[in-house]
Amino acid sequence: MNLTDPILRHARMQPHAAALIDRERTITFSALAEIVMRTAGYLAALGVGRGDQVGLCLKDDWQHVVALLAVIRLGAVAVQMDWRSRPAEKARIANALAPKLIVVLPGSSFAAPCPSVAVDRAWDSCVAAAKPMTDAPQDWQAPAAVLASSGTTGLPKFMLATHLQLYLHCAVSHEVVPTTRRHRCLITLPLYFSAGRMRCLAHLMRGDTLILYPSLFTAAEFVEVVNRDKVTASFVVPSAVRQLLPIAGESKPIFPQLDVFVCSGAPLFADEKRAALRSLSSNFYEVYGNTAIGGLSVLRPADITERPTSVGRPFSLVDVEVVDDDDRPVGTETLGRLRCRGPGLTSPIPGLNDQSAAEDFREDWHYPGDVAALDEFGYIYLHGRTSDVIFRGGAKIFPAEVEAVLQGHQAVAEAVVVGSASSNHQQELIAYVVANRELAPGELLAYCRTQLTAYKVPRDIHIVPELPRNSSGKPDRRALLQHDRGS
Repeated sequence: MNLTDPILRHARMQPHAAALIDRERTITFSALAEIVMRTAGYLAALGVGRGDQVGLCLKDDWQHVVALLAVIRLGAVAVQMDWRSRPAEKARIANALAPKLIVVLPGSSFAAPCPSVAVDRAWDSCVAAAKPMTDAPQDWQAPAAVLASSGTTGLPKFMLATHLQLYLHCAVSHEVVPTTRRHRCLITLPLYFSAGRMRCLAHLMRGDTLILYPSLFTAAEFVEVVNRDKVTASFVVPSAVRQLLPIAGESKPIFPQLDVFVCSGAPLFADEKRAALRSLSSNFYEVYGNTAIGGLSVLRPADITERPTSVGRPFSLVDVEVVDDDDRPVGTETLGRLRCRGPGLTSPIPGLNDQSAAEDFREDWHYPGDVAALDEFGYIYLHGRTSDVIFRGGAKIFPAEVEAVLQGHQAVAEAVVVGSASSNHQQELIAYVVANRELAPGELLAYCRTQLTAYKVPRDIHIVPELPRNSSGKPDRRALLQHDRGS
């Protein structure tokens, strides 16, 4: 089969049902199948063939979804490119991968030796006149997409995913989202990122209605959209949860109509999970995963009450171990490096990644770079990133532990801890804190001294109006380290 087959068959099963809603535009499954097949036909007329890479540098809208499905339908390989990134960043990716064609926004340009085509009025006319590609290549093992995750150099780490692997990445949602009815799913995650792209494909495969609201919007707007569009499922990042909690009441959840409300992208703190379950939705879930394997584990509502510091248990087709530096499994409650494997695990693209990417994939396992422990029931507890470990006075310190303590202070809205090199060749802990009221660093330092062993207390605490963030919305630790060196 082709990955688009489970989606486009809904044109026969429920032709008049809404597949995509993008602001004022509604596209039925029948119309979606027609435009996807014509777009695939137009790409073929432009010279794109089976196995060719096609860059997609588009906004998070219906045209992006259509272009993605058309590339996969054609048997080509979709390369996601963030339209928000700087021209030099786009050019680096284009030069590294050398796609056959890049589909871009009107007025975009690339300083790269590959052709591009804009999604404009001319594009629309050509698509409408193109011959529909009704027959698609039927090879589950053929490559379907190039996935990218953050790397240690100027380039991301590139992985190649087949049709079957992408399907398995989507399939984990069936273990979270109830299948008792067709859902109206609000997607706020960028389609450039794996989590947003997989949620989109998964709900279309189910025959659900996908509601695209691509702009970053306020908590009040989110509440308005959920209520106005009768949303029953939604996926957000932690920063959205943190914006929603202050406007939620304590008496009852503000989203009683949601069958599932998933947060993914980075772990929340335990008190935030409990508050989300109590104040946002009684069907609040946390999903932990990575680009290479997709969803890795899920923390369900009942688990939040019992194990709020965990990120849940692995999905059914994912195997997880915690190992020592010699790759030997360690006992329960023992810290080590997390590794995972399963049929959905992708593979790195040879020759395009730095050495760290090669070290992430060994034998049948992927090492996502997390320090973790497992309890006797298989629940995963994250303790930080191996790359973020801070060495101070000969001891290892995990920033997540110190951040959790800072977050426990009632005046702290968000906290990030980084390790900054000192003159004695050791590392010093520097904390950056966003406060929800007037707060002095000395007050926080005194609080830390009552909660942490002396060597874990930050040397400096900076109160900042906001934290710098990378394109995925996570705090940018590298930017904070550069700030510390420049101060």
